[in-house]
Amino acid sequence: MPIYEKRSVLDVTPTDLFAWHTRPGAFERLIPPWEHIRVLSRYGGIADGARVTMVIKRGPMTIRWEALHRGFVDGVQFQDVQVSGPFKRWIHTHRFEPAGEGRGELIDHVDFALPFGLTPIAGVLARRLMDRMFAFRHRRIATDLARHREIGQGRRLRLVLTGRAGFVLSQLAAFFSTGGHLVHVFPTAEDVRVGPSAPAWGPTAVPDFAALEQADAIVHVGLHALGDMLQTLDARGSRARVVTALPTVAAANQPTVSADALQAAIDSTSRRVVVLLAPGLLAAGALLDGAVPPESLTPSVDGALVGLDDLVGATYYAVCDDAVRGVRAVSIVRAGETAAVPREASRWAPEVRVLQLRVPEAPGLRSIVEDGFTPLNPTVGETILAEMGWPD
Repeated sequence: MPIYEKRSVLDVTPTDLFAWHTRPGAFERLIPPWEHIRVLSRYGGIADGARVTMVIKRGPMTIRWEALHRGFVDGVQFQDVQVSGPFKRWIHTHRFEPAGEGRGELIDHVDFALPFGLTPIAGVLARRLMDRMFAFRHRRIATDLARHREIGQGRRLRLVLTGRAGFVLSQLAAFFSTGGHLVHVFPTAEDVRVGPSAPAWGPTAVPDFAALEQADAIVHVGLHALGDMLQTLDARGSRARVVTALPTVAAANQPTVSADALQAAIDSTSRRVVVLLAPGLLAAGALLDGAVPPESLTPSVDGALVGLDDLVGATYYAVCDDAVRGVRAVSIVRAGETAAVPREASRWAPEVRVLQLRVPEAPGLRSIVEDGFTPLNPTVGETILAEMGWPD
């Protein structure tokens, strides 16, 4: 019977490793960005009896995969077992064991069998796909937990995410939630005065204005409504000490805002406000497919851009570091406006896209790196490889 196993020792206790997997957003953080995966239904978390049904698109094929969770031992392990899908058998055991000196070992153990009639070559290909997937997942878990430890320093915050619902907001929500923060997501109309509407994602049932009032920090996607957002916080008596704002997608119907207007909004409040300007967001094409307007995507990696994980990390840094205030640039440091993709990443470049974000002209901006933020992937090549799972 074929067995696949991936082990990694991480600088975190088994208890914290297990807790990360139990939180909303863990599944989203573990989906390989190069895979076309769409969740159809999910309930029950990782407890026994929980289920997830998804659709995986692989070339011309569309595969429906339903998995059942079982074997739950609190703090130790859980399993997902294929009910229907591409394998003849799939029993995936997630296990978390002590590794000494406060560290934990992350173990993914898969007992699988291919459908009848497939050749040994198919088995080799399946193992290569699992190698790539689990290497990505272990790296993602390790880096996310490291960022929460080094940037968040053990804090547990009440975070409200508002603004334009979509790709960036959902990625931020998943990262924050897996870090143990209490996350409310309020997708809003473009004019924030309309107020929060129904939640698109989040661990809470029906967020309301009470969450806005009790928040420690606000993360808002959409720059032009920043002034109105700050007025709303004042009117509601929100306790939020910090507001971080990010640009939204550069679509035809998006309003613009000037750098002067942003600075005026920052100067108008005693709250600490950080505006992060990233003209381009590099991410895997599969992850962006159907999630953003097609006209906002380009395969070009020229000009100022940042990788998805580093935009998420910079946002977290802006929320947590009390010394950061004002408008900051978030982009890969480059020798010029264009740079050749290094050879080791060039074969994967066609699979990534740059999502164009609407930002005002603001030359000479201070980079958040100058404030102490350390990107995970500081070059274009590393950013492409990170989105592709650092394949061999």
